[in-house]
Amino acid sequence: MLVASVSGQLVCGGSLFAATRLGARSMLRGYATKVDIKALKRLRELNPVPISKAKEALLSTDNDIDQAMAWLEKDAIQSGAKKAEKVKNRVASDGAIAVHVNEALTAGAIIELGCETDFVARNATFVDLATAIARCGLEAAGHSANQVALAQVELDKLSSRMTASGQTVADTVNETIGRLGENIVLRRAATMGSPYASDSIVVSGYVHGGVAGSHGAMAGKIGGLVAIKSAVRSDEHRRTLSQLAGRLAQQVVGYSPRFITVGEWQAASAAGIDGIGEPEVTVLEAQQFLFGGGTIAEVLAKVAKGVDAPVEVASFVRFERGEGIEKPARPDFAEEVRQQLL
Repeated sequence: MLVASVSGQLVCGGSLFAATRLGARSMLRGYATKVDIKALKRLRELNPVPISKAKEALLSTDNDIDQAMAWLEKDAIQSGAKKAEKVKNRVASDGAIAVHVNEALTAGAIIELGCETDFVARNATFVDLATAIARCGLEAAGHSANQVALAQVELDKLSSRMTASGQTVADTVNETIGRLGENIVLRRAATMGSPYASDSIVVSGYVHGGVAGSHGAMAGKIGGLVAIKSAVRSDEHRRTLSQLAGRLAQQVVGYSPRFITVGEWQAASAAGIDGIGEPEVTVLEAQQFLFGGGTIAEVLAKVAKGVDAPVEVASFVRFERGEGIEKPARPDFAEEVRQQLL
């Protein structure tokens, strides 16, 4: 007679197989052995991962959708970190510029997020990431009520900030690398104004060649921010300044000035700085206004007369994606496919 021990008990003959199955079921207790179809459908509506990954998440969490979502989030971060390590040396010469201005129009942030191809730069997931980081960048804006000047943002600090999804910027970047398969790099960020500034400061931004993300926010090839100062006397006055700041942001993006005033240009010229160009080209106030009405200086004077208060450009910034990056020679098609599969 066949005799075996199962869980410390002797089992004889044909009872061995049944006892082994019973022991296996007891070890699996608490874990689903079959995917709930309704839960699978709902999970993929919330997070459109491959069906195999969705099944794995549900089996690991006993078909609990909330726990499965958390499982997928953790898995995506871990997978993204591994992918990020593999692709970190690839040149991210493409990408997008995103800007964000607070509701009070007293502070704005601009960021450049790099990727490898225009295909990914136009992907809604990538655009969502860029605009989310711009919103986080706004938190780094100055805390002084009088601050209006342009300030560079430390990327390490920005990377550690929490996004609206509850993840850090760094984790969200890694997760997106895992999803899109390209190297993604936060290259630079800047702010101007302050959430605590008085209404004498008005900030506006603009992106050119914009692509909308899944929530409607835009990121593009070139972006700019402009801050103007004036003594605001009414809501109508502030609306006028807001419209002007928005148009000036388009001017900055389109005509790429380097200085605000002729005085700044003269100081740079006296200091022997090369490549400053002619004032009509590189000085914002000396440029012809994109929307007509003379030079920017003349337009500012007209607006100031209309609102009965001085109006001046306090600061501006312009980012163009890929500035300063030498683009690598494009590999042949087979090599490009191989790189994407790494």
